[in-house]
Amino acid sequence: MTAGRSIRLGLQGLGAGIALLIAAVVVLLALPLPTMPEPGQVGSFHIRNVHVIDVVQGRLVTDRDIVVRDGIITAIDPAGDHGTPDGMIAIDAQGKYALPGLWDMHTHSTTLAEQYLHPLFLANGVTGLREMWGCMDRPDSYIACQSQRQVWNSQLRQGVVFAPRFVQQGSFQINGGNEVPPGYADFFKARTPLEARQLVEHYADSGIDFLKIYSELPAEAYMELAEAARDRQLLLAGHRPFGISLPKAIAAGQRSIEHPRLFLLECYRDAEQFRAAPDPLGAYTMAFRHRLVTEQDEEYCAELMHLMAASGTAWTPTLQVLRMSARADDLEFRVDERLQYIPWLIQQGMWKGDANRAADRAKTGPYQNADKAMYRLAQAQVAQAHAAGIELLIGTDAGDTYVYPGFSVHEELAEFVAAGMSPSAALKIATLGAAEYVGVGQQFGSIEVGKVADILLLNGNPLENINATKNIHGMLFNGQFFNREGLDQLLHFAASQASSLQLNLKLLWRLLRSPIVRVQLAD
Repeated sequence: MTAGRSIRLGLQGLGAGIALLIAAVVVLLALPLPTMPEPGQVGSFHIRNVHVIDVVQGRLVTDRDIVVRDGIITAIDPAGDHGTPDGMIAIDAQGKYALPGLWDMHTHSTTLAEQYLHPLFLANGVTGLREMWGCMDRPDSYIACQSQRQVWNSQLRQGVVFAPRFVQQGSFQINGGNEVPPGYADFFKARTPLEARQLVEHYADSGIDFLKIYSELPAEAYMELAEAARDRQLLLAGHRPFGISLPKAIAAGQRSIEHPRLFLLECYRDAEQFRAAPDPLGAYTMAFRHRLVTEQDEEYCAELMHLMAASGTAWTPTLQVLRMSARADDLEFRVDERLQYIPWLIQQGMWKGDANRAADRAKTGPYQNADKAMYRLAQAQVAQAHAAGIELLIGTDAGDTYVYPGFSVHEELAEFVAAGMSPSAALKIATLGAAEYVGVGQQFGSIEVGKVADILLLNGNPLENINATKNIHGMLFNGQFFNREGLDQLLHFAASQASSLQLNLKLLWRLLRSPIVRVQLAD
């Protein structure tokens, strides 16, 4: 055989192999993914001999029987020897602790949320979500639009799907133009008063509850959006734009401000100079982070906190966002068994590089401990904000680097307690406080007669040890009871999907097809 023929045959074989590989990828992309199991028991329930966490009063009510019919709490009585009513399913909760379902008030759902996000939230007892992004004027391949989340809510009510309850819907981030892909309407850039009003009119008719404000939105556009939003009864929530001071954001009526750097930046002695910088993001160096910690105006900070408390504007600290940067050089933090629940593509394509960059910052330069110092100060400011009376929300930015969906709510609760808050106060924030924030406190958020029976049965008392929220024996949600085995089935499903070649290929394909994501990656 001549060398030329050997090369031709080799190339033919290589071409056939590539063709087979492409065909296999096409098939995997076309085939439907497995559906999440629904390992719950449907019916009416008699929970016997349970201790109730009263989040309203911050106390433990011992030895109760709870009756749940059609997903509603119809009676809470002293525990007794009386039998279970006919037609009801008895749940022996001897020694267990009943806690309302937990809420995550800062999440970002993808179009594949049913494969790994929903089972992780529900397996961790997270029953309510506030969604902090959305779409513009067309569906997106990667981002779950408000219409899809509304379908999930409708299907949940009908018992068609098993998903967390989406309690508030946000727009996509409004950032002044750099987030808008080519081909989308100019008004999404919100560069002028006219564009700002056109954007509000578009979202007012789309079924969202609030406009998601982002960091680089110009001050003039922000103020115009605020006025137009009031006219159409939309809320503002999200970041505090760099060019807007906290008092101005409060006066504009922004309903919540997200993330842990709020008071770090606002209480910095040269905050006005930072706000006036032509490129605030470029000025956010390690030396600047060091100054944020060492050059705080504590007296002015206290004034700001009292102003915010009086205004009713809420703060969602998402402390885990800073914890990642502070602990990125810690091997124990980086090697976590919960990685099994995160799709490989997200781990390797997003988390690893982000954490490596943070770890590198902690190894070099005179300000290498700045991220750790910022994290500690942000914790202290959460405790100060609570003492000042600011409305706090438990939100996690679930899916951000080393922020594990579902698990992260328990971590954020522990963060609040580590900051100096009592367990009872933290639990109220994650349950009734969240429900009251979105205006549904009469239906959700506490274990009371007449309310929806979103109930976790815990093996320990979270009023004594906040980490007891992680040890879930069972859960009542949407008229079903899920025992520990059923919750574990959800975790196993999420793990199997996270390691699935098919899911990771679909994630990659949807990321590549998303014009919104492509713009973000190029920015």
